[in-house]
Amino acid sequence: MINSEQVGKRIASFRKAKKLSQEQLAEQLNVSAQAVSKWETGKALPETANLPQLSRVLGHSIDHILQPQELIVLQAVYTDGQVEHDVTHFVNQFVTGSALSLTVSELTFPQSIESERLKLLLVKYETPSGIRSAYALSGQLLTLDIHSTGYTASSSGLDIVFAAYGNERANVSVLNKLKHYAFFQWKEFTANHELFPSLIDNSGNDYLLLLYLNAEGIHAVSCAEGEQIHYSADGTRLFQSDSPLKKYIVEGVDRLGFGRGMDCSWAGALYSSLTARGIDTTYEQIMGVSGACWRIAFNPMWDYSSADALVAYDYSAPACAAFGLTASWADRLQPEERKLAKHHIMDSIRKHRLPIAINLRVAPEWGVITGYLDDGRTLLCRSYFDDETYSDLQDNSEFLEDMKLSKGYFYVDHWPYRLVHFSSQENQPSAQENLYASLRVKVESMNATERNGYWLGYRAIEGWRDSLLDHSWYKAADDEAFVRRMGVNHFCMMALADARRSAAAYLTESMPLLDHPPAYQALSELAEVNGQVSALLAEFYGSMTDPASLSGSASPKQLWTVEQRERQAELLQLLVALERQGDALAQVVLENREH
Repeated sequence: MINSEQVGKRIASFRKAKKLSQEQLAEQLNVSAQAVSKWETGKALPETANLPQLSRVLGHSIDHILQPQELIVLQAVYTDGQVEHDVTHFVNQFVTGSALSLTVSELTFPQSIESERLKLLLVKYETPSGIRSAYALSGQLLTLDIHSTGYTASSSGLDIVFAAYGNERANVSVLNKLKHYAFFQWKEFTANHELFPSLIDNSGNDYLLLLYLNAEGIHAVSCAEGEQIHYSADGTRLFQSDSPLKKYIVEGVDRLGFGRGMDCSWAGALYSSLTARGIDTTYEQIMGVSGACWRIAFNPMWDYSSADALVAYDYSAPACAAFGLTASWADRLQPEERKLAKHHIMDSIRKHRLPIAINLRVAPEWGVITGYLDDGRTLLCRSYFDDETYSDLQDNSEFLEDMKLSKGYFYVDHWPYRLVHFSSQENQPSAQENLYASLRVKVESMNATERNGYWLGYRAIEGWRDSLLDHSWYKAADDEAFVRRMGVNHFCMMALADARRSAAAYLTESMPLLDHPPAYQALSELAEVNGQVSALLAEFYGSMTDPASLSGSASPKQLWTVEQRERQAELLQLLVALERQGDALAQVVLENREH
């Protein structure tokens, strides 16, 4: 018989191993976040129709998800410390009778790694006694059962459990040397024969391989002779780099892009910057604590910039306050000022305090600077336009070679006209204080009227609605002007839907922070209201025609009709009523904060 509670715990473990939030998993399965929550708490089982996609997303067979099993491999990675392949699903097929026995070999796994570095298998597994990690080098037999003790994740910092210098043909343990360097709190070290012994009979290249534990589990990192390995700013991760003066790349920063559940480019860039320095947060939390989840701005000239979170309201100040950071802004620097600014950028990157900036590539949206090459002559970044370039150039050999050099990041094409550096983290408020600050931003920003030429809050919604109902303009407009307004409308609806989805997620997550009944009840109702707003916006946005899909023969006026604009105007009018209801509930929470 299927035990729903055990299945729920297993789904939660698999989801966390994939570093997915409940919202992100729900989005990939086309279900609600509440449905995922019910699964994970054992209140319901996934529908049969959801199981195949759930299996694909989590990387585990349906049997492993549903059937009782005392040994579960949560994550398995075949790696040489540089290249890695997720082999979780493959390794789980070798689990029989709650035991695993598997010889690590290049012939074992479906994916191969072409290098002379030492190769190994990293495993994160769960038994009734808890979650642990294990590893086996190439040529070794990995055996696990419910009695295996393995390695327990480090609760703070990191612990190096294995270190070798050499290659897959010949290598020597250097674990004691690493412990010696850790005693003296070295923040980085170079792989060379001065620090690490090389075997006399080793004719190949030498590499330093380190295995370490942190709060997430077990990891491997490797560098070639002459390269460096350094600690992250918070001391929880290790990274490979060349000489920090010539080249420094912060690896592991995920791609940005619209349609990835982070449609506010400023918040997405900030999320990348914060997580790169080891701050545990989510995009939805950033949208929440900053107040950007309440954003609504509209430019009466129908400009795409209306969707930029910071054009009319400073959400960056509450965001920095929430994470205990101080922001340093550099706007529209003159050429003579840029040399000093570039040194500041390079220093920030070496400290894993990645700057965020606007207009790095293609168009003026926010992105994050991830590294530099050639003594800083070339800057690297993640931007919201990378996917399009990847798609266009994925078969271009020269482009692929550049991607190897830049660790998959794009070159910065333009000097940014807004650049933000962040200080070290200190004096971080409580999550409850951040919630109150966010609700104050909601009430203030929704009741503001106009800033910097943009309408805000209710004025923005009403002005947007009235512009949609200006039928004479749409009738007289030529195709170019019509398509532009159609594009701005689509972009602004995307931004609004993303904001209110984030608001609903943030409020739901914040409910345990309040225990005073009136405040808790008001917050619960506020979460429900925003859930309703989010659902309405998502449904309408999903029915809209994307202007990017228009063909040359299609008439835009047939694809964005009077009836569609009137339906959107009705939706915006309904939003006004729901937002005012939300403001009243936010006031109740704030008035009861003393309790």
